[in-house]
Amino acid sequence: MPTRTAAELRQEAVRYELIPLGMSLLPLISCIKDWAETHLDEVSAARTEYDTATAR
Repeated sequence: MPTRTAAELRQEAVRYELIPLGMSLLPLISCIKDWAETHLDEVSAARTEYDTATAR
C-alpha cells in the first residue's frame, strides 16, 4: 500500500512510496515480473492474434 506526499515546489510534485504492507507484496510482484519476462514472446503473439481477430 502506498503513501502519497505532495511537495510544495515551483512545479507540483507528488512522491509515492510503499508502506510496510505494500512492501510485503514485492516478492509476489517479482515473481509476476519474472513470469512476464519469460513469456513475453507468447504474450505478444497472443495480443497480435487477438488484435487481428477483432480488427474491423
